[in-house]
Amino acid sequence: MLKVDDVLEILSIPLLGIIPKSMDVLRASNVGSPVTLADGRSAPAIAYFEAARRLNGEALPVVIPGDKRGLFGKIFGRRAA
Repeated sequence: MLKVDDVLEILSIPLLGIIPKSMDVLRASNVGSPVTLADGRSAPAIAYFEAARRLNGEALPVVIPGDKRGLFGKIFGRRAA
């Protein structure tokens, strides 16, 4: 899996958003329905909506999925290298 910075360097285009991995995306693609219609409050749907808003010119911060950890996750959480 490439890091966000690596993808940006390879593509040389501005970042609109990062869609988090989710079973919702898999389910939606299997039934042929957009994930935004299946559950508009899911993390992938919100990421798509925010990407569309950025494409429309709004200045929204890009949230990198997986970077949100609570206090205990920061203290006791370990990440694979």
